[in-house]
Amino acid sequence: MKLTNRIVDAGFWVGWNALWLLPGALSYRIFDSIAVVCLRMRVKGVRQLELNLSRVMDQEPDSLVVRQTARTAMRSYMRYYCETFLLPRWSEKQLLDKVRAENVHNIEHAMSTGGVILTLPHSGNWDHAGAWAAKHFGSMCTVAERLRPEGVFQKFLKMRTGRGMTIMPLTGAGGTYEFLRDNVNQGRLVALLGDRDIAKNGMSNLFFGYRASLPIGAAVLAIDTGRPLFTCAPWYDGETLVIDFDQEVEFDRTPVQGRDRLRKAQEVTAQVVSRFEQHIQRHPENWHQLQPVWPDLVVNDA
Repeated sequence: MKLTNRIVDAGFWVGWNALWLLPGALSYRIFDSIAVVCLRMRVKGVRQLELNLSRVMDQEPDSLVVRQTARTAMRSYMRYYCETFLLPRWSEKQLLDKVRAENVHNIEHAMSTGGVILTLPHSGNWDHAGAWAAKHFGSMCTVAERLRPEGVFQKFLKMRTGRGMTIMPLTGAGGTYEFLRDNVNQGRLVALLGDRDIAKNGMSNLFFGYRASLPIGAAVLAIDTGRPLFTCAPWYDGETLVIDFDQEVEFDRTPVQGRDRLRKAQEVTAQVVSRFEQHIQRHPENWHQLQPVWPDLVVNDA
C-alpha cells in the first residue's frame, strides 16, 4: 500500500475509533479547523467547489460571494465527516432527534403500497439521512462508491450497514442493477445519489443551464418497476439535519424498452435535475460537491 493510502487509512481509523472519546464540541472544532486549513491551502477540492458554486450562483469563481459560500460549504462538508465518524456511536434517540423530516408523508403514503425510489444530491449529510431513513422506513438500500484505499471503503461499509443500511458496491461486484430492482420489488426504499455520474454511464442533461453527464439509474428503476420516484435534499439548519421530501415525480408509467426506455429515462432525469437545482440554489452552502460535474468546469493543475 502506498504511503499516502496508509496515512488516509490511519486517519479514518482514528476518526471512527477515537473521535467519540473527545467532548462533542471539541470534535466539531477539530474538523472546522481542518476546513479552514484546506481553504487557506486552496487544495484542489476547494477550487473545484468554487467552480461548481460559480455555476450555481451565476458568478465568477473568484467573486466574493462565491468565495464566502465555498468557505461555508467547506466547513459544512467537514461537519459531514465529523458527524459520519460519530454516527456509529449515536444512540437511536440521538440519530432521530437530530433530524427534521419535512413532507415525509409524501413518501410514507407511497411506501404503504410497495417499494419506492428516492434520489438526492450530495448535500447536508447523506449518510445521516440514510441511517435515519433505514430506521424510519424500516429499510434503506443503496449503492456506494468504491473509495480508495480499500480500507476506507470497508470502514464506510461497516458504518452504513451497522446503522441498518443495505449496501452494494457501485463497481467491482456485478449485478448492481438487479440488486436495486429486486429491493424495490420487495417493498423497500432504494436511495441513490444523483448529481454526479460516478459510474460513468449516465446521460447528458442540462444542469444549471449547461450540459453534464448525470446518472439515470433512479429513473430507469422507476420506469422498469412502475414504482414511485421521489426527490429530496438534506441540509443543515443549525444543529439539525433537515430532510426536505418533494412530491412524487410524475411520468407516463406505460412500459417501454430499448431506445424509448432510455429516452424516457433522460426525460424523467431532467425533472429530477430541475428539483436538484431548486434545492441547491436555496442552500448552496450545503452542496458538498468537490468533484467535477460539468466537462467545461474542471480544475486545471497544469
